[in-house]
Amino acid sequence: MATVEDTAAGLIAWLNNLDVADDVQTASDLNDGTVIWKALQRIDALSFPGKLPEAPNAEQWIPRWNNLKRINDALNMFLAEDCGQRLPLPSGAPDLKAIAQNASLHDTVALLKLIVVAAINCNDRIDFLTRMQELDTATQEVLMRTAQEASEIEEAPEDEGPEPEHTQELEPKSSPDPRSPRLDNDFAAEERLGRVLADNQRIAHEKRDVERQLDDAYARYERLQDTLDKSQDELKETNDRLTAVLAGRAEGTHRDAKNETIIAQLESRVSAADNELEELRKSNELLKIRVEKTQKLQDDYDEMKIERDKLARKANAAEKYKQKLEASQDLEKENQNLRERVTELQGQVRFSDSTTMAKSDLQRENEELKKLFSVIEQDYNETADMKKRLEFDYQTLEARFHDRGEDLRRHQQTIEDLQGRLADFDEGVQLPPVTVSDTAKVLEDDEAEGEQDEQDEKDAAKADKEEGFADSESRLTAALINGESDKGEEGISEDELRAIVSAMRAQAQAGTATERESSTKAQKKLVVGLERSRTRNSELLEHIKKQSDLIKNLQTQAPAATVEKREEERPPTPPPKDEESRAPSPTPSEADTNLEAAGKVIKNLQRELNLITSAWYEQNKRIASSGMATLRTRASPEPKSFLGRQRRTVDVIALGGTAR
Repeated sequence: MATVEDTAAGLIAWLNNLDVADDVQTASDLNDGTVIWKALQRIDALSFPGKLPEAPNAEQWIPRWNNLKRINDALNMFLAEDCGQRLPLPSGAPDLKAIAQNASLHDTVALLKLIVVAAINCNDRIDFLTRMQELDTATQEVLMRTAQEASEIEEAPEDEGPEPEHTQELEPKSSPDPRSPRLDNDFAAEERLGRVLADNQRIAHEKRDVERQLDDAYARYERLQDTLDKSQDELKETNDRLTAVLAGRAEGTHRDAKNETIIAQLESRVSAADNELEELRKSNELLKIRVEKTQKLQDDYDEMKIERDKLARKANAAEKYKQKLEASQDLEKENQNLRERVTELQGQVRFSDSTTMAKSDLQRENEELKKLFSVIEQDYNETADMKKRLEFDYQTLEARFHDRGEDLRRHQQTIEDLQGRLADFDEGVQLPPVTVSDTAKVLEDDEAEGEQDEQDEKDAAKADKEEGFADSESRLTAALINGESDKGEEGISEDELRAIVSAMRAQAQAGTATERESSTKAQKKLVVGLERSRTRNSELLEHIKKQSDLIKNLQTQAPAATVEKREEERPPTPPPKDEESRAPSPTPSEADTNLEAAGKVIKNLQRELNLITSAWYEQNKRIASSGMATLRTRASPEPKSFLGRQRRTVDVIALGGTAR
């Protein structure tokens, strides 16, 4: 197998045989493209006109590269359009940059092979083939291998067995796949159509040249025919003259030399005319041969025209398929955009649904808060009124309790005095008379004074409540926000409860974490206040029970005193004389009066105890009824919101349970 060096040597020898420039010795002499461009102009001057774009420069490789790119583009166009050659060759496309920089031997050989293929397929290929036969055997072998490579790339599509035309026409007109064999066949048909058009142009050009040459030959033939006719006439005239001379009818012998000269000239002219006539006959024969070839080319041209029409129809169908494919691709892109838009709209719809659900939840919670606030305000008002009444009753009862305690102590002292007098009376000592009217009067005055004090305290409490509510609400709100409360306070006042409700209302209108924390503290404060109120009520109940026990003891003591009195009605023993002078003995009427006064005091205490018990019972009943009403306004399941859970906790504590 021949090496790259042998192939390069054969191609360089063929290039030197063209006589387009000085002899080329190495591949570096070809890297500027000057010799190659001259060789291409020698092959076809019309396809390679003008000069190279860059002047040869031995120092810079970029101008050489630009020249080689111009040569490669023009050569590829000539091979594809004029020669119908498929590219690239099996040896590969040349690397123009490597040729310009380093004079690469492999790439130079690839470029020279393209030039050889162009020479074999050009219009003057007979001349080049004749020159190739004059080269040595090694060079001819290299050129033969190059021609075989070009023919192999031409025969490759034909060996694959193209599909029949009628089979292609019967295929359904569907949108072709960009990678389908049918589309490749259509592209190959377009390429063949391009080559046919190029061949048609070349054949038309050749036909015009042949017709022009034929017209020139006909004109030259006519001129030569006229010359021949004239020469024959002159020859005939000369023969006549010669015959006359030979017959003795000549004018004289002095004209023989002249006639001989004329005869020689005429003979030379006749021979020249005969030669020219022979050449014209040969030219005529050649023209006839060319006309026959032209007729064959015309027939081939007609066949190619028919094939071109078929290929044009196929090209139109391929163009329609291509347009449909582009339209389908555009539709696919539009569908993809619509899918993305639908996905985006679905996300917006889901977000809108979630927003609507959240809005409905907030509205429902807002309505629950409004109901809760109305219930809380109602409960607060009822609790505040009850608290005011209870506190006022407690203060009044406490004052009256202290007063009655003093009265009880005085009554006990009076009873002891009476018992002492009874004892003295039993002993026979005469007691001084004691009037009971003073004691009864004192009791009546105390009762009237207590009622007056109770009315005055109610008026004073109402005035104090109206004046100090605003200040208490602001102080308690600031204390709740700062988390500071009076640890030494035993209970929660009415103003503080109203401030707590105001803080809860502000927390419902805002939703920050700080406000929720403030609301939680306020609710805890309310729960603590309710627990303290319950504790105070329990203490008050215990105090009332103690008062009831005390009254019961007094009631039990009163019958015992009556029994003793009945036992002492017997005639007493006479007392000693020295004791009679101490005190006068009471009479039975005075003792009865004192007992009646004590019984009246006991009845008054029982009435007060009944009032306290009924007030305590009314308070608990109101708390229980308000708690049940609040519980009925809400749903039975466990609430999910924070405020709902806090309301449930407050209701449970108000009903006497424990917070979970």
